[in-house]
Amino acid sequence: MPHLEQSRTPLTPEEVELAFEYLLAIQTNSEHGVSTIIDRTNAAPAPTYLLLRLAEDIILPVTDLAPDADPSADSFALDEVGCVLLATLEEWTRECVPSAIWGLANTIIRFTENVLRQEGEATVDTLKTMRTEHLERARAAHCAVGARP
Repeated sequence: MPHLEQSRTPLTPEEVELAFEYLLAIQTNSEHGVSTIIDRTNAAPAPTYLLLRLAEDIILPVTDLAPDADPSADSFALDEVGCVLLATLEEWTRECVPSAIWGLANTIIRFTENVLRQEGEATVDTLKTMRTEHLERARAAHCAVGARP
């Protein structure tokens, strides 16, 4: 996918955990949680990069053209909306570094609330469920990479 300039390797389980901890801290208005996570990221990729990668992992499966679907004007429009949203987030990350992390996190949270959350479910619960799913995928991807000769 051309959205990110760096190679597109899957996030590690640690990176997934860190990105979701940040989202959950922002969603629950935990200033202590946010500052603790930012302190822990000294040895990890920048939180903005992790959140941008996570946004891609969350948004693309919902907006991308399904390989087995019959393409229509609506499916192409939805695909383009996802691409535009991710390109905008990437540009924002490059141009507005101080506010980008908050904007990325809040964009992911709003996308989760408005598109992914089931009726009657709390956004925090949806984020926790997504964290579990993304951690499982990251572990599987990194086990597969580690198993290669």
